[in-house]
Amino acid sequence: MQTLRARPALAMILAFLALLLLTGVAYAIGRLTGYIPGIGFVQTSSLRVLAEPVSQTRDGVTVSIEQVVVDSERTIIVYKAEGLTIQAANSKGEGGGPFGSSHLLRLPDGTTLEESREFNGTPEPLLGNITTEGGWPNYVQRLVYRSVPSQVNELTLVIPVLQNMPVGAAPENWEITFKLKPAPADMNYAPIIEFTPAPSEVATVTPAAGETSVPALSSTTTKNSFTLQLDNVIELEDGFVFTGNLSWDDSAFPAGKDVFPEAARPVLTDANGQEVPIEEVPLDWSNQKNRLSWSYRTNRKAFAGPLTLSVSSVKATVLAPPADFQIDLGPDPQVGQTWEPNQDFVFNGHTIRLASIQLNGDCAPQMYSLIFNFTSDLAGADGFVNDLAPQDPFDYSCEGSGGIWQEGRPVDSTDFSVGIPYGMIPSGPRQFTVNLSVPYVVEGPWQVMWTPPLTSEPTATPAAEACLTLDIWNQLINRNDPLPAGLGGQVITTVDEGWRLPGIYVSNLDGSNSRKINMGAWPSLSTDGTRLAYSIDDGIHIFNLASEENPALGMDGYRIIWSPDNTRLMYTTTFTLNVVNADGTGSQQVDTGAAQVIAPSGWLPDNQTIIFSTMGGDGFTFKSHNLQSGETKELFTIQNKAGYGAVSPDGQWLVFADRVFGANNWGIFISRLDGSGRKLVVEPEVPTAFASVWGPDGQWLIINTAKQDGTTIPVLVNPFTCQVAHLGNFNGMVEGWSP
Repeated sequence: MQTLRARPALAMILAFLALLLLTGVAYAIGRLTGYIPGIGFVQTSSLRVLAEPVSQTRDGVTVSIEQVVVDSERTIIVYKAEGLTIQAANSKGEGGGPFGSSHLLRLPDGTTLEESREFNGTPEPLLGNITTEGGWPNYVQRLVYRSVPSQVNELTLVIPVLQNMPVGAAPENWEITFKLKPAPADMNYAPIIEFTPAPSEVATVTPAAGETSVPALSSTTTKNSFTLQLDNVIELEDGFVFTGNLSWDDSAFPAGKDVFPEAARPVLTDANGQEVPIEEVPLDWSNQKNRLSWSYRTNRKAFAGPLTLSVSSVKATVLAPPADFQIDLGPDPQVGQTWEPNQDFVFNGHTIRLASIQLNGDCAPQMYSLIFNFTSDLAGADGFVNDLAPQDPFDYSCEGSGGIWQEGRPVDSTDFSVGIPYGMIPSGPRQFTVNLSVPYVVEGPWQVMWTPPLTSEPTATPAAEACLTLDIWNQLINRNDPLPAGLGGQVITTVDEGWRLPGIYVSNLDGSNSRKINMGAWPSLSTDGTRLAYSIDDGIHIFNLASEENPALGMDGYRIIWSPDNTRLMYTTTFTLNVVNADGTGSQQVDTGAAQVIAPSGWLPDNQTIIFSTMGGDGFTFKSHNLQSGETKELFTIQNKAGYGAVSPDGQWLVFADRVFGANNWGIFISRLDGSGRKLVVEPEVPTAFASVWGPDGQWLIINTAKQDGTTIPVLVNPFTCQVAHLGNFNGMVEGWSP
């Protein structure tokens, strides 16, 4: 999104005017409305809260009610469940639900309340103030009900089936009674800066020569029938929450059409034009016509003000009225047959053409499908097709899903395909209905400004740029780089070949001399490059690359890592961490405490110290463990869904994926084993896999990235010098690199 920036002299004038205007806006601190982190906005008059925390334990599972707040509008309950196990969650197979149940709130007279849908059921993040002892499937849940009568101060939370649990897998039919009390007079609320803009508060600034617009100096700005408004700013201990809305008149979109605007994500910039990371805070909003509410937060409070929230454009999807068309498939159509109707549908000034129809035998004779291929004069057009005639039953298990499906495609494509499944081959004249949609964009920009209060905290300096940025990556993937001087060795890759397990290949670093070993998973090259460990249905195998001997070790596991001297292997079964000799003897289970998920990361050069991570309620924590002494040390914690890391050959560095505030993807980092010296290697905008691979010299990494179509692009990155190169001639994911 674009952010308009004035010339330096004009910028200083605008900043000064903004300071005069916006710091003069009256702001009340919780007179009638307060904000409680983890709860949200509350009415402070007659507020009631949890009298005391309540917990209940059954068969090792504990449910604790942590927070309850009741105001004149809502009853909000925050509880957590601990002691749940992955084995219980997967007791009916992974994905073997249904999981959990609705929560009921019972009053003393027997009346039960269901969870409220008045506020869309969207919970506010708990902002990290409540966590569980263990990671998934343990959880924290926030429930919203309508307000209970003021004379009712005892309630019972009824949970038939805990979340993440299939029926019968954990204790059920929980009934936890708790009591309410008036909120204490000294109860703390987060300060709320509320804006009540008046027309006189909006400054009019004449654009300089050559400029078409200037930033608005108000909490409200209107353009092209849209209004962006900053309603309030909430001050938290570690940042600010900006809450506002985007509203529009009926004239903003084509008349008489169904329109679905997308949520507009503002961009926050400081006085220097530097973008400030923000994250969404979904609040409990009620539906309102022609209005989208938004709320975002920062993770710091010191800024070079004023701050500007900008929206460059508003995107929407506009639906066309249904259109009927007829196609004669003939008396005896055949699988693979194609029809080319070349029929045009004109909508909102754009032409969408039905170019061809193809009959497929998806898994004949249980299921067939007609594929409708469309092309448009603009990117992003979409639609679906219905056959108006009743359909014969078809076998849903063939495709895993029934009904009308849509083919994936790049977001900038002008082509799209949709299909209709059939139990028998359709024939003869058929009457269809097509429902088309086109994108619609209203250009801005809209900008509002706010000057944060002065603070003694130092203003954050811009973070150092990553070695591999999205711009650099986009340049790399379209070129064929030579290998950097001095690099060589062999790598192991896995290639999806359409089977349940991928193909395992060993080749030179330049892609030459590629050799398929087997179908399998989790391959790991020995540090001398002579043997390959991998996992298949009967467990872990050790393949000798010279003799092609391939003995099974008699044990199952994954994430296999060789010791530096190649005498032992470390692997996990998810729930246990194990070490075994390379010949299958001397199996040893490492004590990892109560951890339910363990991910091996590597060995130190002493051949006795292993590095691994364990899942907890606040992420994955890296740990070191000495196999001789049994000593375990905690290193540092990351926010990573799998906990994967890799230790450099010299034992000095870890590479790992970690959460980046304000980003939708993880970034790739390196750090010392204690978490110091942390450096962003790949920015989160680059599409990467969790696992990265160290080279045998400990200076280079192979980062597995992927195009939008799923094609894997391995990239060489030196995290210390930031030299990068496209590692070509591979069509799979690189899993290991040895001399």
